[in-house]
Amino acid sequence: MPGAAAPAVLLACTLALGSPAFAGPRRLPVAATLSQTQSRRMTITYYPTSRPPWAEVRIPHTGHSRPLEVPGTLRGSIVGGREVAPHSRPYMASLQLDEKHICGAVLVWRRWVLTAAHCEVAWNLSDFRVVLGAHNLNTPEPTQQVFNITRAVPYPLYNAQQDIHDIQLLKLHTSARRTSSVRPTPLPCRNRYLRPGSQCHVMGWGETTGHDDPSAALLEATVVVQPRDTCNASWRGALTRDMLCASTGTRERRGVCAGDSGGPLFCRGQLQGVVSFSSMVCGSPHFPDVYTRVSAYVSWIRDVLQHY
Repeated sequence: MPGAAAPAVLLACTLALGSPAFAGPRRLPVAATLSQTQSRRMTITYYPTSRPPWAEVRIPHTGHSRPLEVPGTLRGSIVGGREVAPHSRPYMASLQLDEKHICGAVLVWRRWVLTAAHCEVAWNLSDFRVVLGAHNLNTPEPTQQVFNITRAVPYPLYNAQQDIHDIQLLKLHTSARRTSSVRPTPLPCRNRYLRPGSQCHVMGWGETTGHDDPSAALLEATVVVQPRDTCNASWRGALTRDMLCASTGTRERRGVCAGDSGGPLFCRGQLQGVVSFSSMVCGSPHFPDVYTRVSAYVSWIRDVLQHY
């Protein structure tokens, strides 16, 4: 409720996090405006979907011989990953539509999970639920806790056309019960930047190839934070200071795929990113996966937890 005392949100800081590697990245939209380029529209069928099935994506026609990749056509399972030890990631959450996994999320407070804003739930909250304490989504594990969603709070400046500020908080109908399989993760220090080359881990229940059903068991892949200029060269200047990108840094395919959107990126044991978008080819070494940089939104997260 407004005016309530602020919850004692856990914060985690580390000296391994450095200053911004690039001070002034270009802030160009993924989908250019009509004044910048001719454009066309096409309807994308998401499978599995993290948006309502009628969602449209606006695609610019750039005149380049190589077509522009559509960020999020295969919204970010884990490609090139490995199964984690059961219940070893107690903060991990599954966002489900009609009891089927569509997005990842992460528990940041006893009644709040953090996910991507493009994992849209506000159009019908009653159809969605959050599952905590899960490892295998096809098995009714006794560790699982299931919650209805009572409120969705996307970041106020979220822009679906440009994929910017792709972050939201979801409020559970009651507090999660803290167990060895369910536990919130601390937030990172505000506005800290990861150095390029930092090794991180992304996890999820999404597809494992880009052409199959989601993984039943929770998977995790190791990726490396890439320099911002490398990211913008791949994504044509689409990354802002509030994003980061990661890949293997080699020719190996590894990364996120459909169903991984909203899932967490952990670096040195700390929450640093939320899966935002990837290329049409899951885990492509040519198009690093893009994440919303959580440290840029710590103040907003604390404000939401205090006032709702």
